[in-house]
Amino acid sequence: MLTGSAGIILTLLALSDLRHRRLPNKLVALYALLCPLALLASQAEPGQWMQHGLTGLTGFLLFLLLFALGGMGGGDVKLGAAVFAWAGTQSLWPALFVVGVTGLLLAVLGLLADALSKHYPPPLKSRRRKLARALSAKRGVPYGVALAAGGLAALPAYW
Repeated sequence: MLTGSAGIILTLLALSDLRHRRLPNKLVALYALLCPLALLASQAEPGQWMQHGLTGLTGFLLFLLLFALGGMGGGDVKLGAAVFAWAGTQSLWPALFVVGVTGLLLAVLGLLADALSKHYPPPLKSRRRKLARALSAKRGVPYGVALAAGGLAALPAYW
């Protein structure tokens, strides 16, 4: 039930980032707070708690650096830390891989959407314009989608 709730929250966060380029703090906090509950439910040992905490802290520091360099928004920093905390060391590499591949795909799709948005025929323009706007790299890469995908990749460790 906790992982299902986390999956729903991650999906809502991804949709919010696509539409508005915003990650609501309440949803990020709720997702983050589900992590210790999942660790309790899985009867994690104290060492596992430390691994998840240190992984989350490392993620926070890494994404904070990217934020300071202008490569990421503040919501991405918070969500990234929560995703890393959920992943811990056991799911870190699959989560990182999914985040990286999804982020790259979103960046390429965003550039493609921007390039093609000028050439849509008028009858299909509004529908395609909504999709192009959601993906547009001009609005920034919706990296919350990539982070949410990585978070989803980390959830099976709790099943």
